[in-house]
Amino acid sequence: MSNHKTNKSVRQNDFTQGDILKPIILFSLPVLFGDIFSALYNVVDSVVVGQFVGSGALAAVSASFAITMVCVAIYSGFGMGSGVVIGQLYGAKDFEGLHKAIATSYIGALCIGTTMSVIGIVISAPLLKLLNTPPEIAADANLYLKVYFCGCTTQMLYLMTSGMMRGLGDSRTPMIAIIMCAILNIILDLVFVINLKMGCAGVAVATVLSQAASAVLVVTKMFLGGYGIRFSRKTFRPSKEMLGKILQVGIPTAIQSMVNTVGLLVVQSFANSFGANLVASNGIIQKLDSFTQLPIMAVGQTITTFNAQNLGAGLTDRAKEGNRKMMVFNIAVGILVGIVLYFAVEPLYRLFINTGDVGYEQILEIGKTSVRILAFFYWAMAVQMGFGSILRGAGAATPVMIISIICLVIRIPVVYLFAMKTGAYEGLYWANNVFNLLLSLCMVLYYRFGKWDSFAVTGRGRSPRPQES
Repeated sequence: MSNHKTNKSVRQNDFTQGDILKPIILFSLPVLFGDIFSALYNVVDSVVVGQFVGSGALAAVSASFAITMVCVAIYSGFGMGSGVVIGQLYGAKDFEGLHKAIATSYIGALCIGTTMSVIGIVISAPLLKLLNTPPEIAADANLYLKVYFCGCTTQMLYLMTSGMMRGLGDSRTPMIAIIMCAILNIILDLVFVINLKMGCAGVAVATVLSQAASAVLVVTKMFLGGYGIRFSRKTFRPSKEMLGKILQVGIPTAIQSMVNTVGLLVVQSFANSFGANLVASNGIIQKLDSFTQLPIMAVGQTITTFNAQNLGAGLTDRAKEGNRKMMVFNIAVGILVGIVLYFAVEPLYRLFINTGDVGYEQILEIGKTSVRILAFFYWAMAVQMGFGSILRGAGAATPVMIISIICLVIRIPVVYLFAMKTGAYEGLYWANNVFNLLLSLCMVLYYRFGKWDSFAVTGRGRSPRPQES
């Protein structure tokens, strides 16, 4: 067993003991604030390039979005895999395994990030051509992507380290890092785009530099900040066993994210057939929806950490008790955010479109109708995201991926039948509700009848140890 000492400079939550619900809520808040800042600085990128460079540059950045989302899916998948394994080992108090997993994660991140950078820079131009990128924006989009791919390693390091920190019970440090990253990114956007006239390249450079800064911050904190992580040249080596356990969670999670992105693109293609005003309204709905999901996702990330630690420690009964309480709380959050969105739809739409715009009235009417179809089904989203988080925390990422892919395959023909066959745009959003209900049902059934608690990397998931008094 490795000598493992921590200090009080890091606020770590050990979810294997004490109260359940209050620490979970407190842990979720920094996750939520960090996610909000992350979403905001992505919006600011588009605002800056659109306002100060022009619609062509905005289109070039937008044309790169799907490609960058695939990269983010890979980063997030590897980060989730590392975080779950670290959380389970921390819960089991297996500090020797913990050090092996952390060393393996960092070496893996460096290898994967570097490989992605090299491949991305080489294939960016042919990839954009394959996606039928308009010739007039292809050069700017290619430049943006080449700069973006230069930052693959630092983005991977940031997301992976943040995942590991949450697995160790610290959600505060990743929040501080992403807030600093967001502020720095906004400043650099303005400097590079407005002062230095760098256009699309300026936005990309700002993103890469700010994310590099956040990576330096969290990695430095990981090694020097009181987690007890100490390595020498002899001990900083990859473990084939740990790499397999990380990828067991990371690969299915990344595939699920990429498949979801493809599904959204297919649904978007259906929406495009209803005209420009519907497309404009749908774009606003997607942005509002992404913000509305943030509280649900924050609780979900906490649920993942809670289950990772408790199942790693063999406290299956405590995990199940906590899951019941957390799901009730998450459903309540889903209902609340749906109600807020229902009543706030009109003032929120005014943030995105000028009231004097010729299409304002129709776009607003489409938005009000669509949001009111979606609003009272956010509880279903909370159910499917919550149970998905439970299963990933247990290490059962492959069943989650399979369920998600099956439901997505069903979703596409449902959208076609509800919207395209009827000619009613409302069908797009009713189909979304059907998808969330189906996904919720499948997740609940697997949680109830599947052997999800047997995936723990410590091998203790189905053998509860006595709880300390």
